Amino acid sequence: MSVRKMLPSAPASFGRALSSSSASQSALATGKLPASSTHSNNTHITSDPKSSVPNPHSLHQFLTKRCKSGAVTLDEALRFFDYMVSMHPTPPISSFNHLLGALAKINHHHHVISCYKRLNSIALLPDIMTFNILLNCCCYMGRICDGFSVLGKILRGGYRPGTVTFTTLIRWLCMKDKIGEATRLFRNMSIFGCFPNAITYGTIIGALCKHGRVENAKQLFLEMKNRGISPNLNAYNCILHGFCCMENLEAAKGLFLKMLDERVQADVVTFNVLIDALSKKGRMAEANELIDLMIKRGHHPDRVTYNIRINALCKEGKMEEANKLVDLMIKRGQHPNTVTYNTLINAHCKEGRMKEAKALFELMTQRGQHPNTVTYTTFIDALCKEGRIEEASKLVDLMIQQGQHPDTVTYTTLVDALCKKGRINGAIKLVYLMIQQGRYPNRVTYNTLIGRICKDGRMEKVNVLLDSMIKRGQHPDTVTYTTLIDVLCKEGKLEEANKLVILMIDRGQHPNTVTYSTLIDALCKKRRMKDANKLVELMIQQGQHPNTITYNIMINGLCKNGQLEKAKDFLSEMEVKGCAPNVVTFNTLISCFADKKDTSKVVELLWRMAEKNLSPNTITISFVLSLLFKLNDEMRQEFLNLLPTFSTREQPRR
Repeated sequence: MSVRKMLPSAPASFGRALSSSSASQSALATGKLPASSTHSNNTHITSDPKSSVPNPHSLHQFLTKRCKSGAVTLDEALRFFDYMVSMHPTPPISSFNHLLGALAKINHHHHVISCYKRLNSIALLPDIMTFNILLNCCCYMGRICDGFSVLGKILRGGYRPGTVTFTTLIRWLCMKDKIGEATRLFRNMSIFGCFPNAITYGTIIGALCKHGRVENAKQLFLEMKNRGISPNLNAYNCILHGFCCMENLEAAKGLFLKMLDERVQADVVTFNVLIDALSKKGRMAEANELIDLMIKRGHHPDRVTYNIRINALCKEGKMEEANKLVDLMIKRGQHPNTVTYNTLINAHCKEGRMKEAKALFELMTQRGQHPNTVTYTTFIDALCKEGRIEEASKLVDLMIQQGQHPDTVTYTTLVDALCKKGRINGAIKLVYLMIQQGRYPNRVTYNTLIGRICKDGRMEKVNVLLDSMIKRGQHPDTVTYTTLIDVLCKEGKLEEANKLVILMIDRGQHPNTVTYSTLIDALCKKRRMKDANKLVELMIQQGQHPNTITYNIMINGLCKNGQLEKAKDFLSEMEVKGCAPNVVTFNTLISCFADKKDTSKVVELLWRMAEKNLSPNTITISFVLSLLFKLNDEMRQEFLNLLPTFSTREQPRR
């Protein structure tokens, strides 16, 4: 089904502009390994005439030189294997290990397993090296369970598994994101009299950092050093990256300096990690200093380094400098890739410079860099923001024709645009189309739809979407709950809204300031000030600090409830807690005290405004004028004499 078919037809100008430039059970556990012959599926391999007739001399050359370097073909490896099996006496298992290892190096893992079966058939017992090769092949094929079956065979055969055996299993568990199992296996190595080395530690450290568990990784890093194992460069780079992802740049810089002190040779990856983190924080001077240090130490900036710098310049709106850096990049032999062009295209699209973005699109294809899903999604997002949904949908069809499949972000961009246009049915149909094409909506997709449907009051569809969301493993988050709480508050169902806040906390989804402020506002409107105050206390207990909006809601509620002094106390409280009041805060209080003709309080509030360099707006002036009309001539003159002088310079809008 085409995305375009869901939407009315539209001019294909943009589509043409782009299209013109686009060219089971564990097999080892059951004892049943794959039944592939050692010679199966080899008709496409061209035989090497030099080794067509194996002999003892050519076999020796093959095993000691060719296998060691990995410069073998599948055809000759299988031919030598057959020759070895037919020899009398049969060569030792170590000779077969050379051949099996060479097959594994050229990624013929299925054939390694088939050859292993042949060895069993001639009663040649494998050794620990054979098992390690076999285990690695099973893991490469994605069959980790079979890898553990090989570990069982090692133990049953009376062999002691080595560090290599465990490191292989740990590495593949980490690659499958099974960090818990990898960590348990890591900790249980000592039971078998085996201890992790620098590679084992580095593998676990890298996996922990990847999953945001930087503190655990740091503890392992220190444990490693305490055991006298020198961390390798990979371990340092992983911890550095972990610190940078947590935005703990000082810790990252400290570790980098320690690396230099310990004479650990930083590589381009090390520098790029730090340069990227500093650039993202706008600390460009420090990033440039690191690039200078990098060059002094003999490491020239690579494509990643240039892309980091170009991205930083684009985010700062310095497009001219970014273009100059691209020219320098080419001059120094680092040709821009799709990431480079995507960065530049994105910057132009965000500024509404579609003409320049299209020109870059054409340039990248001319230079042999193929647009990817990110490229197309960037254009689609820009079109959607301009309200050109039909053209965006045509571009989705074009990207599919070009072999680039829209991802969840692409579809969510269109769903959001349709929702903003009030085209809910089209958005829902698009979500179903996503699912049909194997792209499942994420929380952002669902939240976008739920938010719009709630605004339209079509609550019967919300429940259906929530069920779908949960069934697909996308559990409601803070945004989802806050949207639902807002609807319940608007419908006056405050008890249900309050229960939903408690449910959020129980399910580990912490309400944010917006969530609390929404419910506090509803309680204030119902004049339930005690309940609103309790909710403010709960908010603080849960680590969410009231912001200016929250305080304004409470002050407004107290004023309407006639509790003016308490409302004024809230103003003092927010100032003490470092939350700056705005013109709305003062207008609310001035309005109430003006109604009471309390000139002293109005004057006090106006002076506090002046001290904070806040200028009165038209609403403030209207309240003051209203009060003046209520006063007699003498009181009016006295009041005017007490008013502060406000700065005439333009104030930021609030």
